[in-house]
Amino acid sequence: MTRGELHQIDALLHDPRALDALLWSLHTKYHASPRAHVAVHRAWVRANLANRRYLRALGHAFAGVFLAAPASLLQRYTGLVVPAFDASRR
Repeated sequence: MTRGELHQIDALLHDPRALDALLWSLHTKYHASPRAHVAVHRAWVRANLANRRYLRALGHAFAGVFLAAPASLLQRYTGLVVPAFDASRR
């Protein structure tokens, strides 16, 4: 993720709907890149904690730690991807 995207996330911390829309688009954009994909989930955790959505934060923490990197590698090297995460389709 770029610094500009991180600043954009910080600016939207108190607008949960706009923030979720931004993070969803970043998630789709970076799904095939393991480090960036994990960074998106970390940002989602931080945003959910700031908005007191603790269960969502826990879900994204789990996804970021255990699932994000393997899913990205699977997508990158096998071409398998859930259509919602395929940035080339948008």
